[in-house]
Amino acid sequence: MYVLFGILLSVLVSALHERLKVRTQTLSQIAAIFGVVWVGLMIASGMISNIGIAAVFELAVKDPEQAITVLRAIKTVVEGIGGGNEIVGGLWILLLSTAALKGNELHKTLNYLGVFVGIVGILTIYPAGAFTEIFGISQLAWFAWLEIFMLTNSEG
Repeated sequence: MYVLFGILLSVLVSALHERLKVRTQTLSQIAAIFGVVWVGLMIASGMISNIGIAAVFELAVKDPEQAITVLRAIKTVVEGIGGGNEIVGGLWILLLSTAALKGNELHKTLNYLGVFVGIVGILTIYPAGAFTEIFGISQLAWFAWLEIFMLTNSEG
C-alpha cells in the first residue's frame, strides 16, 4: 500500500507544484521538495515492508521466535520511515496549503483544513498515538476534497 501511495503521491506533488509555482514560486518549490521526500519515504517504507515480510515468513518455518524478533525490527523501521510519524507529510501539506492561501489558489477552507492537517502531521513527532490517528483521518478528508476540487476546477 505504501508503494502505491508513493507512486500516486508523486503525481499529486508534481501537479500541485505546477499549479502553485506561478504565484508562490519559492514556497511551492520548498513544499514540492518535502513532497518528493515523502514520496521516497513512502516507497522505501513499502519496499522494506514487502521484502521484510517475505523474510519473516521464510524464517518462521525454521525459527518462529527469531521471526517475531525480525518482524518487530522491520515494523520499527517501516514505522520510523513511513508510518509512525508524519512530519515530512505534515510539512508538505502545511507548506502547500500556505502557498495556496498566499497565492489565492484552491479553495480557502480547503487550505485552512490543509494547515490543520499539516500541523497535526508535524505534531506526530510526539509519541501520542492520537496525533497520528487525527492526521490520518483529516488527511483522508483533505485528499478527497482536494481531488474533487482539482477535478472540477482544472486550469486548462
